[in-house]
Amino acid sequence: MSVKAQGFTLLEMLIALAIGSLLLVGAVRTLPQLQGQNLRLIMQAQLHEDLQQIMHTLEKAVRRAGYCHGSCRDSTQRGMHIGAGCLLVRWDENSNGRWEAAGRDNSEVYGYRLRDNSLEMQRGVSDCRGSGWEKLNDPRRIGIRAFKVENSGRQVKLYLSGYLLRWPDIALDLEQWLTAENL
Repeated sequence: MSVKAQGFTLLEMLIALAIGSLLLVGAVRTLPQLQGQNLRLIMQAQLHEDLQQIMHTLEKAVRRAGYCHGSCRDSTQRGMHIGAGCLLVRWDENSNGRWEAAGRDNSEVYGYRLRDNSLEMQRGVSDCRGSGWEKLNDPRRIGIRAFKVENSGRQVKLYLSGYLLRWPDIALDLEQWLTAENL
């Protein structure tokens, strides 16, 4: 009576185990690299999103600058003042026909400044000095290298440069030209 043998031989099993071990070693070495790259891409996307959000806030402020539902302008007030790393804008937020002065609770003057690798904002300021400013970026994750504002008539250029503190080589520069209709 003949018995038909089924299954794999010892040699086939050893070859299969060797191939499986090589594939497993390759996967174990590749997985951390893929996870590291994935984390860098996520952080880069987060940087882009955060800087875009800050840029959007700045754009809205510049577009509103100079708005008045009446006759707000006089020789001492302007809708926008640009300094080195500093932007002051004002608009008639409550549409009462006048700009509320700096230093008041209902002031319609907003300041943006670059200080200690952070972009900061404060309402009711007359210049970019002093304390009590609120950071627009998370200083534990993102640093701001540059903040510049230039204007030519009603055309305004906003420039913002930021980087990740964990990976300073991951950086992003944003530049936006817009028209400030109310200036």
